[in-house]
Amino acid sequence: MGLLDKVENAKEEDPKKAVAKKATPKKAVAKKATPKKAVAKKAVAKAAKPAKAKREKPKREREPRIRPSGLPEGYELAGKMPRYIGWLINFAWNFGVIIGVGSIMATGANSDLTIVVGLGGLMVLFNWLVMPIWTGRNIGEFVSRTKYINSSGNKPIPVHAILNNSLGFLSLFGVYLMFSQFQFLSSGGMPLFITGVVLIIIWVVNFFFKRNSDYTQGLFDLAFSSYLVKHVSMGDETGWLARFEALGDFGDKWQEKQAQRQEKAKAKAEKKAQEAAEKSESKDNNDEASVDDESESEPSSED
Repeated sequence: MGLLDKVENAKEEDPKKAVAKKATPKKAVAKKATPKKAVAKKAVAKAAKPAKAKREKPKREREPRIRPSGLPEGYELAGKMPRYIGWLINFAWNFGVIIGVGSIMATGANSDLTIVVGLGGLMVLFNWLVMPIWTGRNIGEFVSRTKYINSSGNKPIPVHAILNNSLGFLSLFGVYLMFSQFQFLSSGGMPLFITGVVLIIIWVVNFFFKRNSDYTQGLFDLAFSSYLVKHVSMGDETGWLARFEALGDFGDKWQEKQAQRQEKAKAKAEKKAQEAAEKSESKDNNDEASVDDESESEPSSED
């Protein structure tokens, strides 16, 4: 009995061997998707409002813009005498100093004329660029009481005045190029010579345009639709503008003197014509009287 007890005690003391059971993965049971019942919202049908009838606005027909052309009303073209006075004043202002310096240099004088030449250049720039951009007129136009206007009655753009003032300089420069490059035609002077010819042609074309135009318009006047008209001072100018406007008094006196001279010359011409007519009448009367005397003397001689 004791041996049986020992065997049973030994079996109880031995730990039971753990048998690893195979893991049996549980099958994933897909749950049935129970779709939510879409609750349809009750569409509240709003009563459709009757569409308002749009008022048809009458379309305004755009009138075509008509650009003014021709001489504006209320302006009078400048006459020959104001044009001549303006040209003469501008010529004296622009080239007076240059001509004086040239005459001094032609005499062979060795005096330093740098200051005089600089002064002449400033005078040219003032009348050529500063005055047209600032006032739209040059010195000659102030003296002759003239100005340029376009078809709208306004002052033309400054480019017109600058180009007009450049015609004299361009023609003189063209003459200089022609004479200075004539002897170098075969050695590369032909381009400059042709340039001088073109500048002179521009001046000639401008001259003929003025002669044949109804409004005495030059080349650039036609290009910018500008007209030289009489200027009437408003009397509200101040400062330098008032002084420039005062130069017109000198031009007015000059025109009066010229008009008086023309009247005197016209009166002299009429007087001479009348005297010549009287002399011719008296001569005819004398010839008729001599013919009558001869006719009367012929029968007496026959007798």
